[in-house]
Amino acid sequence: MNQTDIVEKLTKWMTEFVEVPNEKLGSFPPCPYARQARINNNIDIKFAEISEFSDMVRESKTTLENKEVVVVCFNHHNINPVELQEWVSKMNEMLMPMNYVILEDHPHSPEYVNGIHMNFGECGLLVIQKLNKLNNASDLLREKGYYANWSQQDLDSVVTWRYK
Repeated sequence: MNQTDIVEKLTKWMTEFVEVPNEKLGSFPPCPYARQARINNNIDIKFAEISEFSDMVRESKTTLENKEVVVVCFNHHNINPVELQEWVSKMNEMLMPMNYVILEDHPHSPEYVNGIHMNFGECGLLVIQKLNKLNNASDLLREKGYYANWSQQDLDSVVTWRYK
């Protein structure tokens, strides 16, 4: 996995998809906060092997004192989507009480919101953030109508579980 190539593709995906308003999402971009975080250099992109995930999570807790998001890129061929989801779920059980959360993106586990394919697709991603900041941002988006076009299933799989 060429790291320079992945960073370029990730940045392109963000600028051409994640940050762009979409009619099917109520004219909101898939992530309304991504552009500002990228422009302000508040996204730390790291690379890891599957065996290094736990170390990356530990390091990310320190990084998140100065950044909004840590994105860990990994070779998705080295872990299947179910194993990744199980690992992230176990980690979140430990992390969420400490105010951290991991969101995962595996190319072989397609994620759709209102018919829009949301996955990066080039490699797997772990997106690590402070839980309270993410939930506060979600609350503000809810007030603005961001989730109006989302199904309950989409809401539950992406948002609702983080509040438990």
